[in-house]
Amino acid sequence: MRACRSLIGATFLFFAGCPLFLATTASHAASPEDHPAVPAILARAESLFQSMKARDYPAIFAALSAKSRETIVEETSSALAAAAKQTPPGKPTAADAPHATPKETPSGMAGTGTPSHAPAKAPPPDPEAVRGDFVAGGPIARDYWDAFLRRFDPDVALEQSRWEIGSVGKDRAEILLTHHGADHPATLKMFREDGGWKVGLVETFWPR
Repeated sequence: MRACRSLIGATFLFFAGCPLFLATTASHAASPEDHPAVPAILARAESLFQSMKARDYPAIFAALSAKSRETIVEETSSALAAAAKQTPPGKPTAADAPHATPKETPSGMAGTGTPSHAPAKAPPPDPEAVRGDFVAGGPIARDYWDAFLRRFDPDVALEQSRWEIGSVGKDRAEILLTHHGADHPATLKMFREDGGWKVGLVETFWPR
């Protein structure tokens, strides 16, 4: 009888401890760092900052989420349209102004390389043209990203921050970037789109 009671007690302790054991095991198995998508997520984020450092404008744009790309195109198109409205009628913009030298001055001009009548101002590019410029890494993209990189140093992320996986879901993930000496990390939002991971630059850094 005593042996039977000991067996029953041992069995009870075993099953009582099972939930804690299983919870601990499940917690370890569910660790975000163990997710199979983590290498691709980290590689995409790192490639964005490396492209910024290299001034590889097409690669920067290609690494961004759809929302980030569309937001940047819309904001840039609006800014160009606003700038065009502020330019006085008949006064060419820097892109419109001719660069003729005195010896190239044809008749009807003042002889200084400046036309006697300024050409009509070209309309600002539409969103599709702006999008195409960003994809190709044209002058609009160059001006945009150069201005952006005057305020943001990609080495802050690449060389001066600790990287950790915050969470990983089916189509979303978060990377925690903690700058040396900082108390709290920045949360870089990642999105799975068209079969690959993209960086949510706008979703992360733009004010909501």
